[in-house]
Amino acid sequence: MSAEHIAAAGLGPLPTRETRSSAQWFAEHYHDAADAVLAFFAEAGIDLAGRSVADIGAGDGTIDLGVAVKGRPERLVGFDVVETDMAALAAMARREGVVARLPENLEFRTSRARSLPAEDDSFDLAFSWSTFEHVTEPTALLREVRRVLRPHGVLMIQIWPFFHSQHGSHLWHWFPEGFVQLLRDEADIEAAVRRRLGPDPEWAEVLLAEFRSCNRLTLDGLQAALLAAGFHVAKLELLTEPVHVPPELERYPLSQLGVAGVKLLAGIRADGVR
Repeated sequence: MSAEHIAAAGLGPLPTRETRSSAQWFAEHYHDAADAVLAFFAEAGIDLAGRSVADIGAGDGTIDLGVAVKGRPERLVGFDVVETDMAALAAMARREGVVARLPENLEFRTSRARSLPAEDDSFDLAFSWSTFEHVTEPTALLREVRRVLRPHGVLMIQIWPFFHSQHGSHLWHWFPEGFVQLLRDEADIEAAVRRRLGPDPEWAEVLLAEFRSCNRLTLDGLQAALLAAGFHVAKLELLTEPVHVPPELERYPLSQLGVAGVKLLAGIRADGVR
């Protein structure tokens, strides 16, 4: 899985806004990511059809569109701290020939960093794709997810990449060798990127902002946050690949250096913690 992310990102040529909004970007999210969400639930015997579903970290909404169309939930609400541009999403969907208009079961709501604009017990299922590595207060947000889920609700989380893993800087276009975030300080990394901004300087600044937003969350830290929020992990898939560990990083746990990401399902604990 992590290798597919790297291949999709395209190590080598510096990224542009056009690269991000291309047909390949749409396919990787509407098809690949949405299919992965549906498959991970399905492998646990969970069907989204007719259910009420929340996405935590909707972004541009492409994954949500794929899940809404293919999974056929009764409703899917995408939450994000940045407003999702529904007109742009609809135009992209028409251009790629998947739907003529956004489906009625899909909506988006603007949230805050640690609160979701939704009633208690209002969703059967929730998922989050490549978001929690950027969340400032993971436990607080997970408590909100717990609040809006019904008593037998299930949460899926995908994270890639973890900060301490090979490409955890999110700047692999500039640093394909990896681990730059552990070997160099933040100012030096930003200066190196700005010396070679490439064909789209504004987009390079967006990626630098992503790097700065990384929260250093580890796999064990994610588990601790889930437990504190009232969840238990029911299914776990580690996303790994072979890595060359620089000798300067020997003090770091191998579990941090070697685990690039994770997919998991979490259920609500029976002790009723909320």
